[in-house]
Amino acid sequence: MTRAALIFNPHAGRGGPSRLATLERVADVLLSRGLEAEIIATTGAGSAGAQAVDAVADGANLIFACGGDGTLHEMIQGLALNPSATVGIIPFGSGNVLARHLGLSFNPTEAVRQQLDFTPRSIPLGRVTCETPTGPRSRYFTVIAGAGPDGMLVYGMLAASKQRLGRSIYYLRSARLFLSSRFSTFRVRATPHNGEPLERDAVSAMAIRVSDLGGLFSPLAHGASPADETLKLALTAPPFHLALPAWFATSWTRTHRWNPYTQQLNVDTFSCGSGLQQRVHVQADGEWIGTTPMRVELVPNALRLLMPAAQATSPTEP
Repeated sequence: MTRAALIFNPHAGRGGPSRLATLERVADVLLSRGLEAEIIATTGAGSAGAQAVDAVADGANLIFACGGDGTLHEMIQGLALNPSATVGIIPFGSGNVLARHLGLSFNPTEAVRQQLDFTPRSIPLGRVTCETPTGPRSRYFTVIAGAGPDGMLVYGMLAASKQRLGRSIYYLRSARLFLSSRFSTFRVRATPHNGEPLERDAVSAMAIRVSDLGGLFSPLAHGASPADETLKLALTAPPFHLALPAWFATSWTRTHRWNPYTQQLNVDTFSCGSGLQQRVHVQADGEWIGTTPMRVELVPNALRLLMPAAQATSPTEP
């Protein structure tokens, strides 16, 4: 019998007191399809990765991230490059960007039923390496990684209660950040797929792995997929007080092709911020992870993810 683990963050999203009862219903759905399921609560910040590894070592081969994008982000740090584990998602968080991309229901029992009919696929993972107080550090990501205003926004929210205010806190702090901050210009070096290396100045550099970032940020990404074999790099050129409003305005009006400040490229790798005296904040999947200099690359066949058949065009065996 296939064994599943439901790893959940008891503090992600809403409905904390009832979450365990909800997951027990999810476990019943799995059992009705012939899968034993163990419910595992995270024990602290960053524990999901190690707990997922332990679950696999105990015999689980289907691991569900039950929470938001942060829970999934922490979990893949342990499961990346582990061919013994297939990852699913039970969305409980405030963002749930990858769950939205996969078309998952926000009803937990319906979400697990959907995924039991999905196809496991080995997908690439983004890997970002940046500076931390203890030296260089690498993190895998499934949704987005970037340097610039997004990194500064996430850094400013380290002590905020995202699960209590949901997306509204992002919108309020984004507006405040734009009105009160100046963003450093940094040099970006990129290797376009099947193209010549390029260098240019930017105030924002983001690798985007999904087609919809959700809410007010929905149209900022165009055509990306976690199964892509290249990185979708969005570069925004200075000056920031013109470039950032232009990015939002042209994205929402679908006139982004005529935006002179923002460019989207398919690249194999890129780096930014080398040699800067003033370092720029870096985030991955909505989590602050450090500062520039930053390097981003793709690691092929790094994660087995349950995906709809339409997206899993190169399926692997269950």
